Amino acid sequence: MFDVVIPHQILQFRQLQVLDLSKNKLVGPIPSDFMNFTGMTQKPKNIENAYADHYMYAERIEIVWKNVDHVYNLMIAAMAGIDLSGNSLSLEIRDGLTTVLGLRYLNLSGNHLSASIPEDIGNLVLLESLDLSRNKLSGEIPIGLAGLKDMSSLNLSSNGLSGRIPTGSQLQTLVDPSIYRSNPGLCGFPLKDCVNSSTLTQTETSQAEDRETLWFYCFVAAGFICGFWLYWGIFLFSSETWRFAFYQYVDNMQAKVTKKMYSCMSRFQASGSE
Repeated sequence: MFDVVIPHQILQFRQLQVLDLSKNKLVGPIPSDFMNFTGMTQKPKNIENAYADHYMYAERIEIVWKNVDHVYNLMIAAMAGIDLSGNSLSLEIRDGLTTVLGLRYLNLSGNHLSASIPEDIGNLVLLESLDLSRNKLSGEIPIGLAGLKDMSSLNLSSNGLSGRIPTGSQLQTLVDPSIYRSNPGLCGFPLKDCVNSSTLTQTETSQAEDRETLWFYCFVAAGFICGFWLYWGIFLFSSETWRFAFYQYVDNMQAKVTKKMYSCMSRFQASGSE
């Protein structure tokens, strides 16, 4: 049982195909130079290369993959993977892990990893199984995760993830909602719909429609006023009698307003002098 950080000496085993340090007492960050494992970082050009003779071993190995115990005796190269689950590793998931392009499975569950899932996790195009459950991860699920076409096992439960679950042809086949459970901020298939986002969109749409309606009525009112005065203007000024009566009405109104203003000013000055 280890009770230290992951020793950097282990990175000297460049042709390592499977790294299993699960259920120990490892602490500290995940090393950032996992790209030194050239046996894992090299993607086979075709499946025959993955099963080449010089990659075959007669060793027995047990792997927890897709939540099931598997036993392999040969062709380990085709199952390149890393299992660091059940430790006390902390800080973020280093970018170095996303450069191990030959990975078929990655299990970091049951640690104290924080920050967000790396955006470039979509680089792991051969990844079939990913378990990041029971950590302290936050933020949104990267869109690149939806592009992993071989992904058949995923577990992101018991974290602090939020936002909409990205959609993709492969993610849509993972219909078990338990793989996202205990992430209260997550929404979208196969969880509940993103009601808040939908409501916000509907509210914004409703507000836009209200603004359009308001402007419509403003234009209608302006058109009515212009048309009304155009009609009466033509009627008034076409007749000398009506034109004279209109001018007299305006003069009388002006005199009344002026008289009212003088009266108010006189009362104000009188009250101020007292």
